[in-house]
Amino acid sequence: MESRDPRERDLSAFLRAGAGATFVWGEIDCSLFMADWCRKTRGVDPAASLRGRYRTALGAMRHVRRLGGFEAMARKLMAGCGFATTDAPRPGDVGLVEHPVVGPVFAVRCRIGWAVKSPEGIAVDQYPTVVAWSV
Repeated sequence: MESRDPRERDLSAFLRAGAGATFVWGEIDCSLFMADWCRKTRGVDPAASLRGRYRTALGAMRHVRRLGGFEAMARKLMAGCGFATTDAPRPGDVGLVEHPVVGPVFAVRCRIGWAVKSPEGIAVDQYPTVVAWSV
C-alpha cells in the first residue's frame, strides 16, 4: 500500500531513482546521495563544498580526514546549513550510521530502516545511528 503522505511518496521515488543510479565517487556516493535528498527537500546542500572535489575513495577520505573525521565533518556541514540533530529520526530525516563492513556512512531514514547508497544500489537496514538530523 502506497503512503498518502507526500513526503513519503517523494522519498520512495528518490530511493527508487537512487537504486538505479550508478555509484560514482564525487557525484553519487553515500554522502552526496544524502545531500541530494537535503537539497531536494530543504533547498540547501550540506555537501556543496565537497561536490566535484574528489573522484575516488582515497580522495573522499582525504576530505574526511581534513575535516576531522566522519562525525566532525557531518556535524559541521549539517550545522552550517541549519539542520538540527534529532534523537528520534523519522522517514525523510538523514544521518551518519555505522555500517558493519565499511564503517561510517551517510544515510536517509525510511520506514524500514536507514537507506545507504552503495555501489550495488541502495542498502536498507537497521544500522546503528551515530547522529541524525531532522529534514
